[in-house]
Parts: sequence; C-alpha cells; structure tokens
Amino acid sequence: MLKGYVTGWEIVADATLGEQRSDFRFDSHAENAAYWDTRESAEVDRTFFDLRQIVISSSEGGKHICTGFTIEELAPDRFVIFCMAPFIQASRNA
Repeated sequence: MLKGYVTGWEIVADATLGEQRSDFRFDSHAENAAYWDTRESAEVDRTFFDLRQIVISSSEGGKHICTGFTIEELAPDRFVIFCMAPFIQASRNA
C-alpha cells in the first residue's frame, strides 16, 4: 500500500450516460498535494472523498475503492488529504 495525496479533482458531465462522474488525481509527494487552509475545511472534503467511493486501478490487478482518507498537517494553515491504497507508481521515464 502506498500513500496517495489528493492533488485535484473535477466533476465531469457524461453526456452519453446523462450523469456526472468525478475524476480524482493523486501523487505520492505531499508537496504536490492540494491543500486546505484550515483543518475544518479539509475535514469537509475528507468526508466527501470517503463518501464518493473513488475507484482506482490497483497495482495488484483489478480495481480498488479508496477509503480511510486522512488529514495531515504539513505546516501551520496547510493541510493535505491522503489515503493508503495499492496505487500504480508512475514510471519516471514516462
């Protein structure tokens, strides 16, 4: 299991299905993470992430639902959110 920091997300309208989907991005480095100015605002989004049932391709094969999002304080007024999951590590040569 690897630590994946949330770097961003967007809500995308899928016209063919007539619904919306959420695309989430993760990075293994905290310095690349999206950040929140207060623990309270990070807590709101942490709860949102846990409820979204974010699905990733697993390094173990198949799919994995990300759960157990956690807030980490990097510095005063700088909070990030991460989860532990079988992320596929990006190739450095890509």
